[in-house]
Amino acid sequence: MRPALIRRSLLASCALAVALTAVAAPGAAADPVTPVPVFTEDPYANVTAPDYRLSYALREAETRALANPDVYGQPYVSSGTLVTAVTSADLESEAGRPVSLPPQLTPPDDGTADLSAVPPPEDKDAVAPPAEPSSVGGSPVSAASKEKAASPASASATNPWIIYPKVHIVKYSWNRLNAIKDEVVTLTPDVLPDSGKILNALVQPELDRVIVEATAASDALRLGLAVRYGSDAVAIRLVDDPGLSQFDARQNDTSNGGFYGGARIRTSVGTCTSAFSWRYDGYKAMITAGHCTTSGGTVSTPVETMGTVVKDTWSNSKGTVLIDGQSAYHGDASLIKLSGSKTSAARIYVGSSTSTSSRAVGAMWSRRAGSGDQYCTGGATTGEMCGWKVNAIRINHKYSDGTVIKNAVRGIKQGQCTIGGDSGGPVYTVTSAGKVVAKGIHSGTGGGGSDHWGGAFDPCIEYFTDIWDPYTAFPGILATS
Repeated sequence: MRPALIRRSLLASCALAVALTAVAAPGAAADPVTPVPVFTEDPYANVTAPDYRLSYALREAETRALANPDVYGQPYVSSGTLVTAVTSADLESEAGRPVSLPPQLTPPDDGTADLSAVPPPEDKDAVAPPAEPSSVGGSPVSAASKEKAASPASASATNPWIIYPKVHIVKYSWNRLNAIKDEVVTLTPDVLPDSGKILNALVQPELDRVIVEATAASDALRLGLAVRYGSDAVAIRLVDDPGLSQFDARQNDTSNGGFYGGARIRTSVGTCTSAFSWRYDGYKAMITAGHCTTSGGTVSTPVETMGTVVKDTWSNSKGTVLIDGQSAYHGDASLIKLSGSKTSAARIYVGSSTSTSSRAVGAMWSRRAGSGDQYCTGGATTGEMCGWKVNAIRINHKYSDGTVIKNAVRGIKQGQCTIGGDSGGPVYTVTSAGKVVAKGIHSGTGGGGSDHWGGAFDPCIEYFTDIWDPYTAFPGILATS
């Protein structure tokens, strides 16, 4: 649930913090401050995800930008064109370097959210227990996971697939806008008037600014944002009040045949859903949402103990936190090491909340989530729901309990919403062969009316952690079959 703050070093972080709160020198004549603008339309309402070639080129451009985020802006794709951004004209030629695509690059099978076009799932009783894998790390490695050990092959000099970026000179760097995005959702009314009206914050690279989504835009809030960050660095998007957003329990899963994702789990925090099986250093593990667990705490199904939490990107009092000296935030995720000889299978439950049907997990998504992607969720309370569409990426969302998810993905749909107990469940698509492609971990929900359930035409909002975040934050890889 928390958009990412990327900093190259602690020193850079401190410098940004000073810059964010700088005030005019005593005695200096203050120029009139223009309040930040306000708008209502959703800039990403009708966005479609880029094709696989542009997606590859965008990832390469992001890698370049993250190598020097104090002078590079966040790249993006617009109208079929890769756009890169820098804060100095001196870097224009460097930022405009073409991206060569590997000659072996082919469209990835990232699956579909239209389950009418895929084979039916299997009952757990009909699935053979998982065989002990022979690969290093205790798991077969998916095509996407192999990139952890080796980067994609370089293109040859004669490769005809070349993407030429369009370069924009911008005022604000990637680090600067992300620092604003991460701070603004944490400010209290004594620091920023009417900050309680703020729900979300995300970077809009196309206009070199941060969008602050709020239920009201008072003059005090508009002026306070302008004074703190600059009149052109932030804009307010007015949104309807979705009601209190909440963290979102199939039912009696056991390690006989391996624990599956999508099953009800219990912790000291409450009842949630498991997401996917994981493998690291020869250990069997599971992942779920971080807010569902406590670091070092025990996790179980309703009938059997699973294991202990060994990694967590979440603080139950704050929200997303940095872990293991990393400089980027990685949403809402927890790694559960299974105890003793217990194991987990590379499968998730699908269908209704009482279903025993499952599908094999074949791979991770080939890239991070992008606006326009469609997907399904699988919670132990509401079961499998498809029809979701990614509406925002790298978004920071403030939950009703005051915790903030950073570097999250937001999806929207109409009709039934996820509800309590669905947190931690899998986010995914399904291939034409009937295998699941892991896309993320469900975190929480908003909308759906006063009961959050949602009528046929009620808008639902869903927040999830991209699968690439636990992949980056935790040791090991997704278990696949």
